[in-house]
Amino acid sequence: MSRKKSNNTIRDIRRHAFYNACLLSTVVILSVMLFAGTVISASLRKGMDNMKRRLGADIMLVPKGSKEKAENMLLEGSRSNFYFDDSIYEKVVRMDGISEVTSQCFLKSLSADCCSSEVQIVFFDPSSDFVVGPWIETEYHQSLSGDSVIVGSDIVNEDGKIRLFGQEYTIVSQMARTGTALDSSVYFSLDAKEELLTHAEEKGSFLTEEQKKSGILSSIFINVDGAHTTEEIIDSAHRTIGDIFDVVYPKQLHESLAASLLKITGAVSGISIAVGVLLVAILLIINSIIMKGRKQEVALLRVLGHTKKDLIRKLLSEMGVISLLGAVSGCLFGALIVIPFGRYIGQSLNMPYLGPGFADTMIRFLIIILGVCLIVFLSSIFFIVHTTNIEPYLALRREE
Repeated sequence: MSRKKSNNTIRDIRRHAFYNACLLSTVVILSVMLFAGTVISASLRKGMDNMKRRLGADIMLVPKGSKEKAENMLLEGSRSNFYFDDSIYEKVVRMDGISEVTSQCFLKSLSADCCSSEVQIVFFDPSSDFVVGPWIETEYHQSLSGDSVIVGSDIVNEDGKIRLFGQEYTIVSQMARTGTALDSSVYFSLDAKEELLTHAEEKGSFLTEEQKKSGILSSIFINVDGAHTTEEIIDSAHRTIGDIFDVVYPKQLHESLAASLLKITGAVSGISIAVGVLLVAILLIINSIIMKGRKQEVALLRVLGHTKKDLIRKLLSEMGVISLLGAVSGCLFGALIVIPFGRYIGQSLNMPYLGPGFADTMIRFLIIILGVCLIVFLSSIFFIVHTTNIEPYLALRREE
């Protein structure tokens, strides 16, 4: 019996194919807009929240002329290399007013046995680190020795090993996803730098003359204590090591991006609301036209003995099929747009972008499908009830 009713519903939808196709198209567009808009906004906000954890230093010192590269590396994870002598770090450590200080060294785009594309090598000091730590997804219970590494979220090795430049290293932990190119990075202890560079050169990787030097660093991260200001620390650094560095303010970068994100999400929300209102208005118009065109059909069914309740249920079932099909199709189409190209969207907006996981996507699917079906129901119920309440003899008159 239910199959017969289902077949009748589909047949009735086909009988009014043109207007139902218009209704279906509107529902699909509405679902695409809602899914894509909410996913993009949520992914940008998630990327910003995660970036706040990564930008955990008051000051970042980099070699003179490297400020733009360093900012791009922090914001986008873009691969870069820039260096100064590691003796600078020892001088900075002895400065007054510093609560935390650590250093890192980057090697740009070295090819590796583990991956189809080149990876960024990052050396850091686990004993003083406060920048990499917040991104480590699982705590590692052993020291980061020369034969062990931490890898980015995009590097997957089931056996817990990774081969780099002919050498095998044990993966002791993996970084949480950042939504940037850092997800394809490999993190070593600074103590392993010289040995790894030797292996890289033996395997034919190109190293610059600067990279071949034993005592190099790329950046120094500083947190200022409560009794001093960042300006005082920068002045002290100039007196201590001279005018050989540029200053990047990671936390200020986050604040600036947060303001930009607010504008972007505000624009997305404004456009979504405007388009949503327009689409709902279109739904109202289409439903009005559909029900007006079916007055005589409804009247005939009333004459043949169908009750108002039966007719309302019949018409709502048609709307239910159309809205469900349109909402599911729209969400799937929206997912095909935003999920595979999420990182490209983030790069186009020059913003960190961290897409939703499978569970979040499924929850969003269900919420939007239910929401769209509710919108279609509310936009059609008045016209359905109004049409079924018209006296049959009035609906069957030609002028009606």
